[in-house]
Amino acid sequence: MTAIGTLDFGSRSLASRSQRSVLAVFAVTMFTSALLLFGIQPLFAKLVLPRVGGSPAVWSVALVFFQTMLLLGYAYAHLLTRSFSSRVGVVIHVSVIVAGLLFLPIMYPSGFEEAPQSGLALWLLALFAVGVGFPFFIISANAPLLQYWFSRSGHPHSIDPYFLYGASNLGSFSALLLYPFVMEPLLGLDAHTEIWSWGYSVLAVLVGACGVLMIRLAWQFHEQPATVDDAPSTAIEPATETGIPGWAIRLRWICLSLVPSGLLVSVTVSITTDVAAAPFLWVAPLALFLLTFVLTFQRVRSIRHRTVLTLHSAITAPMIVLLFIGWNHISMVAMHLAVFFVSAMVCHGELVARRPKARHLTEFYLYMSVGGVLGGLFASLIAPQIFNQVLEYPILLVLVFFCRGDVVAALGRLDWRDLWPAGLLISGAFGLWLTKNGGDQNADLLAGVPIMIALLIATRKRALAQLFVVSLSILLGFSIVSRFEILDRQRSFFGVISVSALDRDGLYHLLMHGTTLHGAEQRADAAGGELSGRPEPLTYFYMSGPLAVAVKQLRAASGTLSDVALIGVGTGAMACHREPGERWRFYEIDPDIMRVARDTRYFRFLSECGESAGVVIGDGRISLTHEPDGKFDVIVLDAFSSDTVPAHLLTREALALYFAKMKPNGAIVLHISNRHMDLAPIVAALANDQNATAFVNAKDDQAWSVDKENLRFSSRVAVVARDRQRLSRLAADNRWEPLVAEPGARPWTDNYSNILGAIYRKLTAGD
Repeated sequence: MTAIGTLDFGSRSLASRSQRSVLAVFAVTMFTSALLLFGIQPLFAKLVLPRVGGSPAVWSVALVFFQTMLLLGYAYAHLLTRSFSSRVGVVIHVSVIVAGLLFLPIMYPSGFEEAPQSGLALWLLALFAVGVGFPFFIISANAPLLQYWFSRSGHPHSIDPYFLYGASNLGSFSALLLYPFVMEPLLGLDAHTEIWSWGYSVLAVLVGACGVLMIRLAWQFHEQPATVDDAPSTAIEPATETGIPGWAIRLRWICLSLVPSGLLVSVTVSITTDVAAAPFLWVAPLALFLLTFVLTFQRVRSIRHRTVLTLHSAITAPMIVLLFIGWNHISMVAMHLAVFFVSAMVCHGELVARRPKARHLTEFYLYMSVGGVLGGLFASLIAPQIFNQVLEYPILLVLVFFCRGDVVAALGRLDWRDLWPAGLLISGAFGLWLTKNGGDQNADLLAGVPIMIALLIATRKRALAQLFVVSLSILLGFSIVSRFEILDRQRSFFGVISVSALDRDGLYHLLMHGTTLHGAEQRADAAGGELSGRPEPLTYFYMSGPLAVAVKQLRAASGTLSDVALIGVGTGAMACHREPGERWRFYEIDPDIMRVARDTRYFRFLSECGESAGVVIGDGRISLTHEPDGKFDVIVLDAFSSDTVPAHLLTREALALYFAKMKPNGAIVLHISNRHMDLAPIVAALANDQNATAFVNAKDDQAWSVDKENLRFSSRVAVVARDRQRLSRLAADNRWEPLVAEPGARPWTDNYSNILGAIYRKLTAGD
């Protein structure tokens, strides 16, 4: 046995009790620290959403901030262990934690009342730094620092203290599970913040206890735990002769952390773009990310790494094909999460296998954090600048293969058995290229899925061949993915927008945001003749659709509409529902949407129908605060981020603002179509809370003359007013039905929302 295993605690029973106590105190402290560290992330993100808008990119920037703070915390921990004695390090760290009490409670900082129109990412980073930077920084240092202290404690397990990192991530995972199932649906932000502050105070006491334990044991045993450096390393790649990891292994630590970190951002953006820009959905990928650390840092693995590698090969290729098809059913969320989880397990499994001896523990975590920051920066800030579509996601999925030890080893011994699948796929891609002008490209892609799966099964023992299969699947997707001619594509902080041309009994221009069609205009007839004059609104905005009818009937009920506010521009189609003499004003958060809508090469709605309409660039809710009270007759809410209505626009505070900016008999028209959430009960609860009356259009495609072939789509529209008489025409129209709140229904607020409930209602409704 090593010296660590034979330390004399005075008696065998005393030794046993001391060992159990030491392990319990350190484990509880690390669990509590991680619980607070990851509990504060969705808390503060939700706190800032009403001020910054509902873009999925908000969370991408938040992740970069938190990863950067984690890096600084790990660097601070490394500095303490290398520059100060154990006793001095404990005094410094406990003092800094106590100083963090001065920054409580967590609240929205002053000086950040309104987001700027440019430089939003840097502004958000500053906001997070001022609001939550110091507490997050100091708590983040606990994970490596407490493990290092434990390695000096003389406990038998102190030879390999990395298992405590699994316990730490179990706390993080628990925090992220508590948020969507307890904190968000049951508690408001005020209660959540108070609980977090009390938790921080408890943590300060626990960290102090760990420090006292470590100092006491180090003094008692004359720093004998230092013999841990002589313990054998469990790393696959052993340290150098001097015991110091070389730059090759450090670079590998960085790369094995960079790829899953970049994937975390990419998969989060993919999910929130089509469901909701809300902390609940930001939490799910992050929770799985942490779960991979829990599973891979176990002393005894519950899932064999070889099993993970097999699953990784089988699941990645089908996912890539579905990405190119643009399939956006709710089940894709589960597919995204499954592929991400397996990919992160691959990278973190390889990372854990290359962990160094305990004396280099803080350095190991420091380089891990460097990789995490670089991955987050690439996916959230760099990729949107260099790619005009979301290419980083499939790229990172391929890079996971290069993180695999079996692939790296196979690169040095390539033979023909690794190449034949590539040849087969290239032949297939060439055949599809020859016939690409005919048939359904999505069907071609789907037909390739079983072929790729068969190739993956056939090459299951040849990792490099599987890499070729997946890589060439991406090239195959690029070769046939586009059904339409892309006229314009831009990527901004708010997502990817594209203008496409569709020839089908005439030439149509389509506006896509993410995977959702946001509007269309017919530009030429079937004979190719260019159309002129006032364009006809299509998709959700056609002349006999619910949105158009709601505006017409509100106009008829009062005789005229003098001032109308429209949150969300899209193609500008709603402008063609304006009557002469009416003053309409659009509010649009994305300048690129506004640029496309005004470009007459693509759409003519604004030029032909909205020449006198005003435009305000900025988040609609925030921009409305600058308007005088009692100004508008109608406010039309049609603000989408891909298929998402930003949650901060459907809260008690938001509805109260809309009513304040309207005349006493004003009405709100809300476009609440959504593939994944049933938003009607939320509007009903809000209307009931504001003592207002609400109607929603009936789900009868025949009554609304829905015609998908001619781009007239079904939609769900709710109308809310405090003056019931204003909705008299809707009440008399059997195509509209009262929207009544369920007994005890709780309205969403800036402090409370229940995204999970809205998704569940949509799934169980079966529509």
